[in-house]
Amino acid sequence: MPDRPARRPHRPRRLRAAGLTLALAVVAALALGLAPPWLGLWQERGLDAMIRALPPAARAAGPPVVVVDIGAADDRGAPWDRAASARLAAAIADHGPAVVAWDVVFSGACDGAAANTALAATLSSAPTVLGFLLAGAPPPQRQPLPAPSLAVGSQALPGLWSAPGAEGPCPAFAAAATGLGALSLPGDQTARVRAVPAAVAVAGTAHPSLAVEALRVANDLPTPLIAFEDGTATLRLGAASFPLSRAGMLRFRPSPAATRTARTLGAQAVLKGAAADRLAGAIVLVGSSLPQRGGLRPTAEDPLYPSVQIAADLAEGMLSGRLPWRPDAAPATEAMAVLAAGAVAAALVATLPPLAALGGTLALAVLWSLGAGAAFAVAGRLYDPALPALALILAASAGVVVQAGATHRAERALRGRIGQLLPGPVVARLIDDPGLLRLQGERREITALFTDIEGFSATANALPPEALIAALDRYFTAVCAVVLRHGGMIDKIVGDGVHALFNAPLDQPGHVDAALAAAAEIMAVTEALRPELGLGRTRIGVETGPAILGDVGSGARIDYTAHGPAVNLAARLQEAGKTLGPAIIIGPAAAALTGQPLRPLGEVDLRSFGRLPLFTRD
Repeated sequence: MPDRPARRPHRPRRLRAAGLTLALAVVAALALGLAPPWLGLWQERGLDAMIRALPPAARAAGPPVVVVDIGAADDRGAPWDRAASARLAAAIADHGPAVVAWDVVFSGACDGAAANTALAATLSSAPTVLGFLLAGAPPPQRQPLPAPSLAVGSQALPGLWSAPGAEGPCPAFAAAATGLGALSLPGDQTARVRAVPAAVAVAGTAHPSLAVEALRVANDLPTPLIAFEDGTATLRLGAASFPLSRAGMLRFRPSPAATRTARTLGAQAVLKGAAADRLAGAIVLVGSSLPQRGGLRPTAEDPLYPSVQIAADLAEGMLSGRLPWRPDAAPATEAMAVLAAGAVAAALVATLPPLAALGGTLALAVLWSLGAGAAFAVAGRLYDPALPALALILAASAGVVVQAGATHRAERALRGRIGQLLPGPVVARLIDDPGLLRLQGERREITALFTDIEGFSATANALPPEALIAALDRYFTAVCAVVLRHGGMIDKIVGDGVHALFNAPLDQPGHVDAALAAAAEIMAVTEALRPELGLGRTRIGVETGPAILGDVGSGARIDYTAHGPAVNLAARLQEAGKTLGPAIIIGPAAAALTGQPLRPLGEVDLRSFGRLPLFTRD
């Protein structure tokens, strides 16, 4: 059967579905490109999932990162105070760490108490970085922060987190320390801490964060520099460089609980001399996981995540040489990807069956998610792996649903139309298994039934056109209903005659008896209608024999029909009723195959068939 004519009726339906798919992809691309805040809430969840799912970058050989967790009491059971901090600083310094960074602000009570003197002395016994917090104004009677060990290039970074003042350590502690690092940790729009400032600005001067300063001191690196490389703000720390967000932030990878536990030592254990080998040459970060010390922050991994562990995560990531980074152009990249993939998905919807189009779109979505994962695994770049893929699938699904709905409506219409030609059970079987209908042609035994109305030409000339059409409509409705009720197929309606086939297109046991029963009922029904419709008597011819069935026609029009001597003979038998008298004339093959009582009409000479014995029903 020619492909083109069969596909043309589906084209408008598919084009509408493809247009919807493309339109939804454009809307999704605009939303991703504009990156509204509400969309960022969902994107961050997808990025968090990808960061946690993929393994961290391998670390080159370098100093280990150790966290020392300060508890509620020291090794003597007394509440933790500066004297305990002095003893802890001394205990750590005794083991030769590369640096000791305190996630603690030693502010307030800066007098010359013995504990303060001891702490200042021990802080100077090892390379030490102390912390400070941003403040709305400098504390009264406090010296400003020392000169920072960080430089900002000539191109400004306007998004750098800034404040007019800072709460820093006591002057004696600051003088004993090697450097100062910012401890302020801003939450994002979800109130979670996902990134740490590479630097903060205090009264217009930039200062590094605690982890950045700790790595500088530990590796004896020159002053870090925030510069612009190819239009991207970048933190240069020695030979390493890390791209920054517009706000000068460094995203960290939060560690699972097992990792945090493995790198953490209790302060009491350190005071008692335990795990000395772990502190030698290490980057030691000192802080507390106790809620009352105010160092817990919500992260994607844990709503109660110690800030000292955040500093450790950032330090670990920087030592690996790669941190998660979402490029400024990521929203535009995601939008263009959805737009391009949406165009492909629309083409698939326009040309492929629904499931195939949806499968192809799903493959595109998976390809994007895998590409986003690869970009992170290879270069640390963060592209949303979920929302672009989901938007693409939803756009294609909407198009497929529209196409499927239109297909369902067309199928219902087709089922109703075919139902006018075939019995309901046959239609149901063909819908379930279209392969049962052998359109290419097959040979099978059929029983043909032809009808004709006596004197139709005269009746047609006598009746007004509207009355004639109305009478024929009721007549054919009644005749076709009888044929279908007995399992026959309406092959065609020609003029005033009905051509019906039994045992076609599917097997019909007892098809000869079914055809004869249909012929008898047609006679009864049409005779009852004659007075009302004003039509002549119905003549019927029935014969059985082999025939070839299949699609026949040109590229513009095809017809499923039967060809064979039995079909032609049934037409001759219907004509023979004019002279023989009975309304139903049955051929010899059909008469031989039925068990119904028949009355012989003798041998009759039929054009093209010679003399044949004919029969009728009593």
